Amino acid sequence: MDKEKQDLEKPKTVYETSEVITKKVYKVSPEQKEELDRLSTERLEKLSEGAIPKIRERYEQLIKLRQQQPNADDGGKPPGDSANGER
Repeated sequence: MDKEKQDLEKPKTVYETSEVITKKVYKVSPEQKEELDRLSTERLEKLSEGAIPKIRERYEQLIKLRQQQPNADDGGKPPGDSANGER
């Protein structure tokens, strides 16, 4: 029964072509380009202003979490001792 259902399902086919995909590009005047660049810069500045406090907050949360958790990496050995006995 399952075999019949699989046979009835449409198989997905992916075609690879060597055709070049083109898209029309419209000319932009220097004034329009300057305005678009300015808007892009303003948008980036606004995003970075919002992102920096969020990054700082996440960093501080990570630091607090690491301070609260016991350090499992050292295995209770004093600093400077390694598994091979090298110093």
